[in-house]
Amino acid sequence: MSVASPMSDLIRLAVALAEGSAVSLARQAAARTACVLAAAAAAAGCAIAAVACVLAALWIYALPHVGAIGAPLVVAGVLLAMCLGVLMLMHYRLKRRPAPPAATPALLLAEATRLFKENKGPVLMAALLAGLAAGRNGK
Repeated sequence: MSVASPMSDLIRLAVALAEGSAVSLARQAAARTACVLAAAAAAAGCAIAAVACVLAALWIYALPHVGAIGAPLVVAGVLLAMCLGVLMLMHYRLKRRPAPPAATPALLLAEATRLFKENKGPVLMAALLAGLAAGRNGK
């Protein structure tokens, strides 16, 4: 029977706390995402209803001025203009932007070396904790 050292107990405690906080943060993020999605769906529904009301009002307004055949054409023209506006906006937003230059393995290695030299302590502690977690999960 081996006696656990205080250092291994501290490391186990740190790993357990890190795992617990990660689960808690993931739950909070999922709840926030669900709330944002529900609000976005409600806002989209309100926007669609508002556009429908505007189009119905335009139809009612145009009916005495342009007749029973002209009113639907006016509303169709407004819908077509809105469609073209949305397509132009999508085209503008989805334009291909030039890709950033590809990182070469030598550049990545140089950057990793620089970061390691600047942050030896945190990198070694992270590697130690990752190794302990991997060894613990491998049993």
